[in-house]
Amino acid sequence: MCAHTNIQLNKNHSIFINSSTLTVAISIDIGGTTTKIGLVTPSGKIIAKNQFDTWKGNSKNAFFNNLFEAIGKLIIDIDFEDIKGIGIDAPSCVPQEGIIKGASNLPLKGEVPIVDILAIKYKKEVYLCNDANAAALGEGKFGNAKGMSNFVVLTLGTGLGAGIIVNNEVLTGQSGLSGEMGHITAIRNGRQCGCGRKGCLETYTSATGIKRNFLAQLAESNLPSSLENLPLASLTTKKIGKAAKEGDENAKKAFEYGGKILGEHLADFVHLFEPEAIVLAGGVAQVGELLFTPTINALFDNLLPNYINNIQVLPSALGENEAALLGASTLVFQ
Repeated sequence: MCAHTNIQLNKNHSIFINSSTLTVAISIDIGGTTTKIGLVTPSGKIIAKNQFDTWKGNSKNAFFNNLFEAIGKLIIDIDFEDIKGIGIDAPSCVPQEGIIKGASNLPLKGEVPIVDILAIKYKKEVYLCNDANAAALGEGKFGNAKGMSNFVVLTLGTGLGAGIIVNNEVLTGQSGLSGEMGHITAIRNGRQCGCGRKGCLETYTSATGIKRNFLAQLAESNLPSSLENLPLASLTTKKIGKAAKEGDENAKKAFEYGGKILGEHLADFVHLFEPEAIVLAGGVAQVGELLFTPTINALFDNLLPNYINNIQVLPSALGENEAALLGASTLVFQ
């Protein structure tokens, strides 16, 4: 379920810049590292994009100032009346209340009424959805899950979320908080998670988890690494992936370990929901076989025989990190 606030457009806020008519949604994908904004057509074409560092300024006020500035640059050349509405996806949101609440990976602390803030600012109808649910909507309408009725999309970014589609319906739970697969306990009393608990799955399989895998592997290994002298602040999952593709064994093992843990828990998920497919999306999934091979091997090693021939593990067919952006736009057009 996704929340919306319906506010009548005030004509005094209309800005006529271009005589051509093109209906678009403002789509906002709030991530733990980067916030992306796009102007999206009903057919799923992103005609313009912008983004900013989610943590730039490190405060709620700074976040909204950065967001308003980024949106302003996108809509400067379009007729304001051609904007049908605003779709937002974010982690740790409560769609029914239109708020982001208790977000451990965002500078938006406490309860943030993001739907009301944007509705008042732009006098448009605003919809809010969990980031992983939005990714599932995007994949289901435009991506590799198109035509499927039962599937899950895992968003492997700064954190880990799951958008679950059961019989063509988004599984939301009673308040829209279902799908927090990143906070399944992977290892009891394991790594400290930003949520305050220990051993959460995302501490081993998300972008931050892969980085922690690499550092742990490097500390225990006698093998050299091309990244061992890199300052910690400069170390990223993308760099670890590049090193792994170039033969760095420590980097390879970081993905192997994360993939193994992910696959083991996906087997439990398949036993519960029996999806047609699992789609891996987000920045971590961009490394391809480095993650997919250990994940698939661990998944099938732990599945009951009846499930083995009835499940696919697929990459996102959409552009890097665009599944959620497109999914957020479908909230507006549906």
